Amino acid sequence: MAFKICSAENLPGDEWSIIIKNSLYSSPEFVRIWRTMSGRDVFFLEENNGGLMAGMAGVMFGRSFLSRFQSMPDGLNGGPYYAENYTSAEKGEFIRSVLGWLKSKRVLRADIHNPSVEIDNKNFHRRDMVTQIIHLGNASFTPPDSKIREHIRTGKRRGAIVAIFDKFDYLDVFFELVEKTGRRHNAEPRYPKIWFRELLKLSINDDRILWLSVFGENKMIGSRICFIDRSQLLTWQYYSDKEYGHLKPGYLLLDYIINYAVENKIKTINLGSSPPGAESLRDYKKRWGGREVTLDYYTHYSRLGKLLYRRR
Repeated sequence: MAFKICSAENLPGDEWSIIIKNSLYSSPEFVRIWRTMSGRDVFFLEENNGGLMAGMAGVMFGRSFLSRFQSMPDGLNGGPYYAENYTSAEKGEFIRSVLGWLKSKRVLRADIHNPSVEIDNKNFHRRDMVTQIIHLGNASFTPPDSKIREHIRTGKRRGAIVAIFDKFDYLDVFFELVEKTGRRHNAEPRYPKIWFRELLKLSINDDRILWLSVFGENKMIGSRICFIDRSQLLTWQYYSDKEYGHLKPGYLLLDYIINYAVENKIKTINLGSSPPGAESLRDYKKRWGGREVTLDYYTHYSRLGKLLYRRR
C-alpha cells in the first residue's frame, strides 16, 4: 500500500471519480473553488499495485499552527471513500495515515462532515447534527400544509417566474441579494463574489448543481443554490429581497426544486439544519414535509485546539 497526498491538478482523474462515486463535493473541480477563500485543496489517496483503493478530499484553511481542515467545508458531505474489497483493517490504517498527516501539519481542528461510512478512530470525536429531509415518492409530491400550497399559488398568480441561473451578466444583481440577505441577519456575506463566479462557471456544465433565480416585477428578487450528491438534493443557500416577499420567491423556488427532484428521480431533499432557537424555521420545513434526521460528523482537535475550541 502507498499513502499519497495530492492537489487537484495531479489526481488520477478517472480512478478518483470512480472511487468517490462521482460525488460533487469531493470532485477536484468543486474543491478548487475554495481557493477563492484562501483554502488549499488536499486529496488523500491509498494505492495498491497502481490501483486506487481509498480516497478523501478536503480543504485546509489558515496558516502555520492556526490551520484547520474540513472534509468538506461548511458541513457539506465529506469523508473517505473505499474500494469494495477494502477491508476494515485497511480502512482503519487509512484514517490513521490521514490523522498522522494532520498532526504533522499541526492542524488545530479537523472536521469530517456526513461521511458515508463510520470513522472508527478514538482520535475523532463523533457528534451529530439534526437536519430535515423530504422523502419523495415515485410519481409526485404535494406539500402537506394547505397554507404552503396557497403561497405557491399566490406567487404564480402575481407573476413571479423561476428560471435557471446561468448568465454572468446577472452576477452583480445576484450578489446584491446576497448582501441584502446578510444585512437582514446583521452579517457580512459568507462567500465573496469571486466564489460565486467560480461556482457559476462550474454549474453551467455540471448538472449536479441546480442554481435557480426568481424574477418578479422586472427584476431578480430571489435565488437558491442546490447541490445534488448521493441521490440527494441539498437546498443550500437562499438569498432574497424582502421588499418583494409578497411575490413568494422562497415558496416558488422550493416548489420548483421538489418538482425537479421528482422528475429526475432524486430520492430525498435535504432542507438543511436550522440554527439553535430557530423554531419558526424548523416549523416551516416541517410544513413542507421535512422530517428530522440525525447525521454524524467527526472532529479531531490538537492539544492547542482543545484549548482554543473548548467553549465553542
